[in-house]
Amino acid sequence: MELGAPGLETSLIRLEALGAEHRPALLECGVADDIWKLMPLIPEGNSPEAYFDYTMRMGELGTGQALAVIVRETGAFIGIAAYLYPNRLNRRVRIGYTWIDPRYRGIGMSAHINYLMLKRALEWRARRVEWMMSMRSEQAIAVMDRWGMVREGVLRAYSRMADGSWADVVVYSLIADEIRATLMRMGGEIGELEAAPGA
Repeated sequence: MELGAPGLETSLIRLEALGAEHRPALLECGVADDIWKLMPLIPEGNSPEAYFDYTMRMGELGTGQALAVIVRETGAFIGIAAYLYPNRLNRRVRIGYTWIDPRYRGIGMSAHINYLMLKRALEWRARRVEWMMSMRSEQAIAVMDRWGMVREGVLRAYSRMADGSWADVVVYSLIADEIRATLMRMGGEIGELEAAPGA
């Protein structure tokens, strides 16, 4: 099972491989403000267009898989999420670059996204799933703590951000049976409970 394969759906959203057709919707969503606050600097620059091109190329470079978040009922594009640095030999993957249109925040979309990302990680046979985020990402950190992801520590001055500042980065993870248990708990809360895939 490839990380970007079709079939990632809940009752509210579906995740599909990010493509050129999603560019106009992303650039119209006000993503620029959040890039400056929350995204690490990339060699290609710090414009929304540069970040879109960078995430688009991850698949061909083997550094990850970017996904578009689509509302099933309307077909509206409302955000992105990505798998980063997948390592099949060691069966680990990172979830990151998650961004939701401000108009769709606070209504449970994050739970649906993380549920689908964890589900696919298990289908991919991950034994470790990790998240790394700037300490500025207070809402994302609250989500990690709420769902019981294990906080491993803080890497000081680890990442240079798009605005030129240096950020401390917090690391969370789930391993082995923790992944399955969290997936089941999340699925129960959002009404998507089903048997967790094997790992």
